[in-house]
Amino acid sequence: MFTRWSRLVHTIARSALGSNADADDVTQQVFIAAWKSRHTIRATDEALPAWLLGICKFKIADALRARSRAFRNDEAAPPDAHMDTISHADDVLDRVVVRDALETLGDPRGTILRMVFLEDKTHEVVSKELEMPLGTVKSHVRRGLEKLRNVFEEVDSLHV
Repeated sequence: MFTRWSRLVHTIARSALGSNADADDVTQQVFIAAWKSRHTIRATDEALPAWLLGICKFKIADALRARSRAFRNDEAAPPDAHMDTISHADDVLDRVVVRDALETLGDPRGTILRMVFLEDKTHEVVSKELEMPLGTVKSHVRRGLEKLRNVFEEVDSLHV
């Protein structure tokens, strides 16, 4: 698990924290927490990365709160100095979780959902571009959303 997912976790942590050392600490904390809570996850290809990124999000928030407390104690930063960083970390994590979830859908379903929701194309435009019947496109959207909902519900239930 560590070998496969540590680079992703570390990249997200480094992006949010701006420091390799802090990202190393968060990465370690994420996998320790995952190991301690391993009995709470069904390690499917869809759930595991989202679960790890959920843990990562909380560990990043903890690190930012600790950093903010240290700055406040030193009067070096106002109390809200890191709220933008926390928001950025949330945005990055959300994008990664959605991208990974879409990848698990495979083609053409993942491609269709990307086109409809990320590229804001209508079902008709997607149907024409992919040379697929409109009903097939709509079916892929409906089934893909159902699968994504199940993945995200599972992730929400696994927060550590």
